[in-house]
Amino acid sequence: MDYKQMEQSLKAASDETRMLILKYLSKEALCICEFTELLDMSQPAISQHMRKLKQAGWICEEKRGRWTIWSLNEKHELFEVLSSLLAMLPEPERTVESLIAEGKKVNCN
Repeated sequence: MDYKQMEQSLKAASDETRMLILKYLSKEALCICEFTELLDMSQPAISQHMRKLKQAGWICEEKRGRWTIWSLNEKHELFEVLSSLLAMLPEPERTVESLIAEGKKVNCN
């Protein structure tokens, strides 16, 4: 990794919404439709954040039928650093469990 690559990786992770996305993904793999509920944002807005995280190599995608499931890229050179930083953040207010309790959990599988 060179200086430019590290700068791009850190910039991609330095947005509050993207940090929240990374925090959610540190717990489990999720699809965009789940993020729309968790973050109360539109699918296109979330997709833009995912695009930046993917370009920086922080996340991976897996196609399951017509759904894309996102997860953290554990092979990223800074994965351990990211994991340590995410552990310092508080847990998000909304959780997948709260979506299930509210009847808003979308089954994308």
